[in-house]
Amino acid sequence: MLKEKTQALTNTLAMRSILHFFDGPIFPAVFAAFALLSSFLGLEIPFFILTALIVAFVCIFAEDTRPIFVPLVLTVFGMSWKHTPQPPYNSDFLNSTYIFVILGVLGAVVLAAFVYRMIVWRGERNFFREKSAYKWSICAICVAFLTNGAFFSAWKASDLFLGVIYIFAFFGLYVFFFQTLNRREGIGVYVAEVMAIAIGVILIQLCKIFLFDGAVENGSIDKDKLIAGWGMSNNIGGYLAFFMPACFYLSMKVRRGWLFYIYGFAAYCGVLLTLSRTAALIGGAALVAMAIYLSVKKSPVRKFARVMNVVCVIAALLAAGIFMDKIKQVFIVFFERGFDSSGRFFIWKNGLRNFLRAPIFGVGFYEPIAPDWSYGIESWLFPDMYHNLFIQMLASCGLVGIGALIFHLIQFAIVVFRKGVTADRLFYVAVICIILGMSLLDNHIFRILPTLVYSAFLLLAERECVAPPAKDAGKAQNGAEIRTQNEPVPSPQDIQRNEE
Repeated sequence: MLKEKTQALTNTLAMRSILHFFDGPIFPAVFAAFALLSSFLGLEIPFFILTALIVAFVCIFAEDTRPIFVPLVLTVFGMSWKHTPQPPYNSDFLNSTYIFVILGVLGAVVLAAFVYRMIVWRGERNFFREKSAYKWSICAICVAFLTNGAFFSAWKASDLFLGVIYIFAFFGLYVFFFQTLNRREGIGVYVAEVMAIAIGVILIQLCKIFLFDGAVENGSIDKDKLIAGWGMSNNIGGYLAFFMPACFYLSMKVRRGWLFYIYGFAAYCGVLLTLSRTAALIGGAALVAMAIYLSVKKSPVRKFARVMNVVCVIAALLAAGIFMDKIKQVFIVFFERGFDSSGRFFIWKNGLRNFLRAPIFGVGFYEPIAPDWSYGIESWLFPDMYHNLFIQMLASCGLVGIGALIFHLIQFAIVVFRKGVTADRLFYVAVICIILGMSLLDNHIFRILPTLVYSAFLLLAERECVAPPAKDAGKAQNGAEIRTQNEPVPSPQDIQRNEE
């Protein structure tokens, strides 16, 4: 009854226009513009309120939850410089009581909207009743997160609290989209376009840092001044690397795809400018792999890819031969640090020591990496991390955690190597693999945005391997039709034949 009343409200011209806007190509660009304004002007409160209202509106009224991908990818970039807790800004904004209250209320609104959508108006599948490629490993990791630090003498209630947050971050969107995301043509292009817009937002913010924040001193990039409102240099480089596969995917899928091919290389140039060695290493490996793939894969962009790859290699060699001294000066951090561990070996060694202190369930997330030692990063929620996904699970969640993680990765590998490789699946898998690869040297996957993207892309990669059942194709629960914008409405005779 509630669903029918809600759907009846969408039949008005005004509501149809609003829903068409949210499901159309303009909404991601408009939302990105608001995120940029928020980051420049410190408008987080109205921006977060607007975001929560949009998510709730889509969950309650939209036929498809696809527009949720827009705030999923772009919201974090609305954090402003003036409110970041990191030096030199050192703002207390995120520690203010009224911010806790506002974020708590908005979080409750979003959670209630998600629950409503999953129960009252879900799609054609039910995660809790149907087969899932990751169901059992999800259960295992949830147990590991809930029991992190169990029976350890220094266990805190905050360990359980953070474990619950990680459960929602790692798999909440997977379950939500499993239940609510309609199967329709173009979902890969849509998500990739949102990521391409996110790259543009990051590059604009990076330009602001270089032009107005004094990130270049004496001809060299100062890594310590590469601070955005939502993160520092490693975060900026990491997100550019996460989103970079979207550009190369779009180069195969849209008209004038060669522009996106160039855009992908521009994104990697942004990675280099952040001086993030992990992002440069993993992102560089991904860039080479995608460039080679598009040079041999039959597609409209293949000839252009071959030419540009050769041009880029020649240009890089010439630049290295002619301007090496200048390159060393600009990217001095790369040349000074080289392959130095930057303390990672110390961190990993102490992670293993912590694991041996509590080998079954670990020491929890909030146990210090080493006595009287910390990164010194200001954060009201996230503790110091071990800069390695496997060390993190061993130390924080013990054998239970590392066993659950390996089980999950095996189930992911099964999805990756299923028959019928498509460009869409390669795109989804590339994003996941970059997140996982970078999490071997940094703690990206234990930060909320990469984790949420990881969660959603797990489902997209799985869905690309599974065709919808014939009798359900084009239909949602209770007989509601699912059609792409260009698909004709089936006649009653067609429906009857399909059901037979």
